[in-house]
Amino acid sequence: MALRAPLTRIAALVLLGSLSGSCAQAPVQAPSTHIRFYTTNASNQLSELSLIPYRDESGCHNLPLALNIHRVAQVGFKACAVYAQDDCSIDSVLTMRWSGKRSRTDTNKNQPTTEMTPGALWLFALGREAAVASWHCTPKA
Repeated sequence: MALRAPLTRIAALVLLGSLSGSCAQAPVQAPSTHIRFYTTNASNQLSELSLIPYRDESGCHNLPLALNIHRVAQVGFKACAVYAQDDCSIDSVLTMRWSGKRSRTDTNKNQPTTEMTPGALWLFALGREAAVASWHCTPKA
């Protein structure tokens, strides 16, 4: 009888450990290609607009409504551009500037450009925020 109690406890611990391991969920991973848009609030804090549809797809996409955007990030695409008008009107392409370190290999990050290459520190060249209505991303070949 004295041996039975420790064996019962060990069995219960093993069962509990296996159950809790099966309930653990894998971390949610962001898609390998996506564009992110950030706004700022009255306290100057960044907020990602995460509910925008089609952020992980290449091509031209309209925002549900024109929004004042502070910063743009893109991962995995060859390049992205943002526009002040719907349907990626070439007349309304917005100029961006890289706010990170100077690059030896990416000339787009060393001067104002309309082609955002991968990175998370793209700001608008002509002001703190800009009204963005659409974006276009080109997939890597």
